[in-house]
Amino acid sequence: MKDKIDIGFIGAGNLGRHAILGLIDSYNIKVSDPVQNQEIINLGIKYLSIEQLCKDSDVIFLTIKPNISEEILSQISDYIDDKLIISFIAGKSLKKLEKLLSSKNIIRAMPSLGISNGLSPIAICSNQGVNASPGEKILNNLGRCMKIEESKFDAFTSIFGAGPAYISYIAELLSGIASENGFENSESLIGEVIGGTYEIHNSKNRPSFEKIKSMVASKGGVTEAALKKIESSGMDKVWKAAIEDAIEKSKKLGGN
Repeated sequence: MKDKIDIGFIGAGNLGRHAILGLIDSYNIKVSDPVQNQEIINLGIKYLSIEQLCKDSDVIFLTIKPNISEEILSQISDYIDDKLIISFIAGKSLKKLEKLLSSKNIIRAMPSLGISNGLSPIAICSNQGVNASPGEKILNNLGRCMKIEESKFDAFTSIFGAGPAYISYIAELLSGIASENGFENSESLIGEVIGGTYEIHNSKNRPSFEKIKSMVASKGGVTEAALKKIESSGMDKVWKAAIEDAIEKSKKLGGN
């Protein structure tokens, strides 16, 4: 019996690359992608054709964009046999995946970019049950797995999967304001603020985000004034509407 499972990645863009970084110490990684990434090559990983990757892999990750997924899935359906497929394709339902691949040995999953260091909630569901396969064990290397109903996947994708972009949007805004006020290395400073906030939230008492907000925003202080201005602008409604739009977009991508 071989020491390590062979895991193949079809697609090595941002999400695929972060998953590879999270798994490379525990598994033999193979990649197929028309665009070769130097960071992947530097890890000692060779690029293979899709057909060869399917033949050589025990488990296959689908980390490709929704707009090209049906074309790719039609290419591999004859090569996957009964191998376990783990799909990170946004919006693509299990029913559609099973039809396109002529297989039911599929786990649908959705993480965030935090998988590279094991700090990501990962939604998972499968018609076969994830406990009976090595799939959940593999995914647990990337973050905290959560079994959810498939009907919640579009919301999970739009809130948690997209979460790093939302947080980075606010961080970029804060960094820009800091730079305008004469602070050098503002991105690094804001990164420390985000990291520190995470550590407070993850501390023994696990204060809620609302509690942390109240810790900082003392009555009559500058933080309270800033928050009141933001809240009075209706920014919370803007964010809610934007994320609802993202959920609807995810549904359309999957034909739901």
